[in-house]
Amino acid sequence: MSRVGIIANPASGKDIRRLVSHATVISNTEKTDVVKRVIVGLDSTGVDEILIMPDYYGLGIQALEALNHHPFTSKISFLDLEIQGNQEDSIHAARMMKECRVDCIITLGGDGTNRVVSKACGEVPLIPISTGTNNVFPVMTEGTTAGMAAGILARKIVDGKEVTMTMKKLKLMAGEEERDLALIDAVVVTESFIGARALWDMERVDQVFLTQAEPGSIGLSSLGAALRPVRSQDPFGLWIELGPGGEKVQAPIAPGLIREMEVKSYRVLEPGEKVPISLSPSIIALDGEREVEVNVPDQFQLALGLDGPKVASISRILGEASKKGFFRAGGKWPKEKSHELRSK
Repeated sequence: MSRVGIIANPASGKDIRRLVSHATVISNTEKTDVVKRVIVGLDSTGVDEILIMPDYYGLGIQALEALNHHPFTSKISFLDLEIQGNQEDSIHAARMMKECRVDCIITLGGDGTNRVVSKACGEVPLIPISTGTNNVFPVMTEGTTAGMAAGILARKIVDGKEVTMTMKKLKLMAGEEERDLALIDAVVVTESFIGARALWDMERVDQVFLTQAEPGSIGLSSLGAALRPVRSQDPFGLWIELGPGGEKVQAPIAPGLIREMEVKSYRVLEPGEKVPISLSPSIIALDGEREVEVNVPDQFQLALGLDGPKVASISRILGEASKKGFFRAGGKWPKEKSHELRSK
């Protein structure tokens, strides 16, 4: 059985950063349209089953209602999940999809959505579609081709090892226990309580930890790119300390929001290196959202791990499928032929 999961977050891209920057608002109507295109793309590949996370807005339900005349060959069903209307929905859905042995999970959201999915998906590869605010981990892509790529990967038309990459992560440690994670950035803020979760005010930022800092990125990773670019495939990260008297650096911390910051120091962060969070009280924001209160110095440490979630490349999958003649067979390669491929 080839299975693909869809986790679409209706709350992505609706935080306070929409009010203080010039970010594009991706409505739930547009997200529904993306889900429709993902489903059509998946079905075109002959994937056996599509599992959808239910949500409070009904993105999946509305997508299927709009496609009620489409002649589906794939089985489409919703997870038996009690909706809470928060990030726990995505965590539970990812865990259930992993238990159902899905071959791939397509996510619709931003860095925060993919962070919580990564906490529960295990080795299941992700295809992340950007519909959030500060998007470094997910990419802006077309839902149709994302669905096609996921279906091809699920049916094992291509070798999964050749088209997926293991990403880095920042591990929030309490001693030897991993308490939480971030995919792109972890930020230490000089505040004593969480309040609004979204992080946008740079005046209180004390330290920034990054897994990657690609030139052209948005958010706090753009600060790292201005200092010392770090690619997603580089086996190291970056640690930046901010404060008065440091070197002044400009960076786009949100769409249409460019800020000047004073950088006291920065250096490469090596894998496995634990950096104690000595500032107390403080808040640790993970991928742009305040999550953890620090009340005791050195209560937590941040460490770079090279064992983050697996991400599948849409272009690589489609390219390899083209080489194997998948699309010349009418877009839905006979399953007996895919079995022959796996046996070779």
